[in-house]
Amino acid sequence: MRELYIKDLESFANKLAEQAAAVNEQVHKSIKAFNEVDGNVAQVLEQEDKQINQLANDIEKEAYRLIALQQPVAEDLRLIFSVLNISVDLERIGDHAVLIAKNISRADENTDKVEALAKIINNMADVAVEMLGEVMDAFAMRDQEKAIQISEKDEIIDAGLKELYHQSSARMETDTEIIGSGINYLGVGNSIERIGDYVTNICERIIYLNEAEIVELNQ
Repeated sequence: MRELYIKDLESFANKLAEQAAAVNEQVHKSIKAFNEVDGNVAQVLEQEDKQINQLANDIEKEAYRLIALQQPVAEDLRLIFSVLNISVDLERIGDHAVLIAKNISRADENTDKVEALAKIINNMADVAVEMLGEVMDAFAMRDQEKAIQISEKDEIIDAGLKELYHQSSARMETDTEIIGSGINYLGVGNSIERIGDYVTNICERIIYLNEAEIVELNQ
């Protein structure tokens, strides 16, 4: 019985891989849409987001089933609750991918792209995409050292957001014509920063699995 239960737990944890892959694809699409100023992507991502939400619901239902039927021990409970929390974080990352696309759809097509601000956003996005791509491997391996390394990259995103605010405010003060695009850039930057935060939350869960202790990273 225990062997079957262990297989159930492993299968449950592996459900995150499907959700993570879908979220990763959403983030890539949203950044691509930003660079191509493609406002039509928002509707596509909103539909895909429903599938991601359904995956999160499926994971939640399976968690309750395992708890109700198997009466898991402390170590198993840590895995179940970690998977639940990671699933929620992935769902929120998907939400921010949609928000990025919505910011693009609200952009003024007649406003020229501000290359300096776009460059900051792309630098932030590169780091966020890298973190997201690495964190599920760290989870699969229960690699807490890797998790710490991933979380440290979030500082680069935070610094990028500060620079984005600094440059945006300075430019909008001297050129009122870019206020609309500046606000949209800040919206995109904020969403990327939140993606970095949610990946950091996942890193904290990896440490929790190993140490049975919640450690706050990159505070």
